[in-house]
Amino acid sequence: MLTFIVFNIYLFYGLVFFSIGCVVVFRNFKYSQLSISPTLWALALFGFTHAFHEWSELYVILFADDISQQYQVLVQWLRLLKLALSFASLMVFAWLLFAILSRRIARIGHGAILLVLLAYCISVVSLSGSLDLSDEMFSQAAHCTRLLLGFGSAFLAGSGMAIYGHGLLQARHDYGQYFVATGVGLWIYGVLAGLVPTDLHMTIPVLRTLASGLVLITLFKALKIFDIEREQQTEVKLKRAIEADKYKAIGQLAMGVAHEINNPLASSTLALDLLERKHPPQDDAYKEYINRIRLGISRAAEISKELLAYARPTSEEAMPVCLAEVIRSSIKLLSHKQRNFEIRVNCPESLSMLGQKIKLEELLINLLNNAMDASEQGGIICVDVASEAGGIRLSVTDQGQGMDDASLARALEPFYSTKAIGKGTGLGLAICESIVRAHRGSMDIHSQLGQGTQVSILFEEV
Repeated sequence: MLTFIVFNIYLFYGLVFFSIGCVVVFRNFKYSQLSISPTLWALALFGFTHAFHEWSELYVILFADDISQQYQVLVQWLRLLKLALSFASLMVFAWLLFAILSRRIARIGHGAILLVLLAYCISVVSLSGSLDLSDEMFSQAAHCTRLLLGFGSAFLAGSGMAIYGHGLLQARHDYGQYFVATGVGLWIYGVLAGLVPTDLHMTIPVLRTLASGLVLITLFKALKIFDIEREQQTEVKLKRAIEADKYKAIGQLAMGVAHEINNPLASSTLALDLLERKHPPQDDAYKEYINRIRLGISRAAEISKELLAYARPTSEEAMPVCLAEVIRSSIKLLSHKQRNFEIRVNCPESLSMLGQKIKLEELLINLLNNAMDASEQGGIICVDVASEAGGIRLSVTDQGQGMDDASLARALEPFYSTKAIGKGTGLGLAICESIVRAHRGSMDIHSQLGQGTQVSILFEEV
């Protein structure tokens, strides 16, 4: 019965370490962004070599009486060598692990590893110098190996793993807790394998198996992040491919739409000219309506080309533009909508800049339209323009719904819209950013949910 128990303990003991090696080997780290990935081969080597050691120990325990006397010394040397090599693999892992940490921690860790190795070499030399090949000598050598290499390598590797996991937690990566737990498991195993003698009690191998099982489970959890990373990278690539196809299709559609819209607009302009000739305006109100229709048709023609201009920016000549006039023209074009809101304008009449008037009006129309869509009826919208060091600052502020962090992060993304389906195309702010860049400016959006939004644009002086 005792033989059966010992057999199963050592069988599972070795199996756990073999599984640790497999957990590492069967992970694809090629595209991983974690700095620990190049070091894990040494941990896998420790798992396989230690599994081989424990399984061969099982053979020696079960068939010790069958080993010939002339091979006893050779078997003892092989047992010692296997034990030392397995813990040496863990020491290599500790060395590589400290190398990816901060310079100060790396120096301390590498110094401790060198001291442990130096102490072990001195101990082995002193033990073997007497040429006493008795069982007592091998027992002392094995004890020294477990104490210095076993406990030392497990403690140092566990410390490096815990420090690495702590760094991930500070960087707000939740999976860092599994690396910390792996480090704790290595500490526990180091104490049981290095400081506690195997023959102290028959439960010691069981406790070592449980400690190594803790390392296996936490390491599996920690390394699962590599699979998550690969899935995320695959999803990102797939999303980019889908978006690229979508943008290509929309671009082709936009070209057709622009041509199709321009034709009826040209006809409308011709019909308006004929109408004015046949019925000349008799009063100012009639003339104002005609001018507004003509201005609206002109604006629609420009807007129909804006998708093409977003993909292929034109290089029209910049001219001095009065910003106050641009603001008045933009508000006038939105008169059908702006009567439900209070638009407060603060812009000096003398303030001007080099630019393209049509595109600057397009910019204001999009910003004002977004502000009105986000505000309630009767809401206040402020348009402020001022000269400051380095250029001209233009800002449009509303007191509307505002945006959360997720929406704010995607605000400039083409075709992204928080409006209901059919209410917005998601191109407004993207086109605004394109116009701002064409005028050598920069655009910032500040928004908080329930507190409104401010779009601030700085045009650099030319």
